[in-house]
Amino acid sequence: MPTNGGHLFGAFGMFWDADEVSWSPGSGPSAWQLLGRQHRNAGTIRLCDFRRARGVYILFDDFGPVYVGLARGRGGLGGRLKDHRSDHLGGTWSRFCWFSFDDVVEGELEGWKVMNHRDRPVPSTDETVIREVEALLITVLGARRQNQMRFHAAQRWLQVTESEAATIAERGVVDPKGFTFRPTYSY
Repeated sequence: MPTNGGHLFGAFGMFWDADEVSWSPGSGPSAWQLLGRQHRNAGTIRLCDFRRARGVYILFDDFGPVYVGLARGRGGLGGRLKDHRSDHLGGTWSRFCWFSFDDVVEGELEGWKVMNHRDRPVPSTDETVIREVEALLITVLGARRQNQMRFHAAQRWLQVTESEAATIAERGVVDPKGFTFRPTYSY
């Protein structure tokens, strides 16, 4: 995957369910994860924690978008989303989309990828920014008559629920050290 600034977004997740995120499974700020996955089977499954990714997000209720935000601080996407669980938006949103400026690269643990925070997430060419923003709008809005504009490098990630994380850990298809919380299963 290119990391030379030729793209704006490195990863994204579409319409994740807020109720499927275990926002406070244990004690401490790093006891939870915002897990995404690619593939399902042993040898091909890849997990990544997007909690600290920098990017943009959109919160949705049952009728459409209610809030658009930017996550650029230490807390990343996960921190901003978690804050919205208890602020004035608390009960009004149930789903979210996110788009990370950071790239996803191979991690040291089997089956895990990690975020690579780019020093300069905004590409240097107008053409790249325009292309990527168009792809973002087409992806979120699902414009039926629009061309199939795609992100240059961003890969789509599917949400991993707490029960899925436990099943994945139980099956042993990824290194269990990658989980920052103890999945709910017995050893």
